[in-house]
Amino acid sequence: MRIGFVIQHINALGGTERAACAVMNGLADSADIHLFEVHSRGPAAFGLDPRIRTVSLFDRHVSLLNQWPRLVRRLRDGILRERLDVLVVVESTHALYAVPAARRAGCRCVVWEHFNFRADLGKRKRGWGRWVAARWADDVVVLTHRDIALWEEGCQPRARMTCIPNMAPPISATPYRVEGREVLALGRLSKQKGFDRLLAAWARVEADPRGASWHLRIVGDGPDRAALQAQAASLHRATVTPAENNVAARLSTAGLLSASSRFEGLPMVLLEAAAFGVPAVAFDCETGPAEIVDDGRSGLLVPEGDVAALADALLGLMASDERRVAMADAARRQAAGFSRESVLPKWRSLLGIASG
Repeated sequence: MRIGFVIQHINALGGTERAACAVMNGLADSADIHLFEVHSRGPAAFGLDPRIRTVSLFDRHVSLLNQWPRLVRRLRDGILRERLDVLVVVESTHALYAVPAARRAGCRCVVWEHFNFRADLGKRKRGWGRWVAARWADDVVVLTHRDIALWEEGCQPRARMTCIPNMAPPISATPYRVEGREVLALGRLSKQKGFDRLLAAWARVEADPRGASWHLRIVGDGPDRAALQAQAASLHRATVTPAENNVAARLSTAGLLSASSRFEGLPMVLLEAAAFGVPAVAFDCETGPAEIVDDGRSGLLVPEGDVAALADALLGLMASDERRVAMADAARRQAAGFSRESVLPKWRSLLGIASG
């Protein structure tokens, strides 16, 4: 079977690119996989199987709307040239040109949503892309069951809706380090990730004796770096450091992970933490955390936007080694439900790839 994926570019360090690489690499054993980038910025940050053929539609950045006819034509030609059976559109904005290209080529089209239906990051194109996907794609894949309800409520899709979560990394055999005293936060330094709220909560942690030996490290890059560094400078035990390709070393020594997003799809950082047995404290934002964190067992969920509750939850776990160890074991068990062995069969079934 010949399957194509189309994405803006595969070089970024985001959860979308990580998830796309994991699925493409996992399918390469049972299908012929092709990747179309709108404009390549270099090799995949998370690594691609060498059997996956990659083609760049343009040799420079292009405007999706201004270059729409050329995008449709070039992608359609690529689909026909590679004789694809299915095209998977990574991120719903790209449905604007990829769905017409697939339909003109007579190719089945699957749109893979990576946020939630209510989140558009201020880009109207994303909403338009979802409308196109809902009416003209064959399938739409979302990351949570909650998001299926949001799509059905918001646009009454004609496309078949399927929930397939992102894959967690392999479960780490490294024991949880109960002596770890770092609270780790990972992600793009942008308003969505809510690190400003985490730093506000951390100010409360620093004022409480239970947090006296703990340090907060926020790891990432993005437009809010300067503002977050300035906010962290007013604190005694908080730092903001650049993004890293491999966060395994950070997770293997972290005592806790905190996720403070205002909204999500299905946050990879929580899956990564679970695989490493790191208890998580997260805002119960829409969507994702509630489908990963078993509240009270593998971590803690606090009401969305309640900074005081986030600080209290962190402090409560800091004060109890025994509770953190129990949650670390539960987190690894939770991660098993998002394993490669659990997720890839769902993709193979959706795409019609014969087993074995």
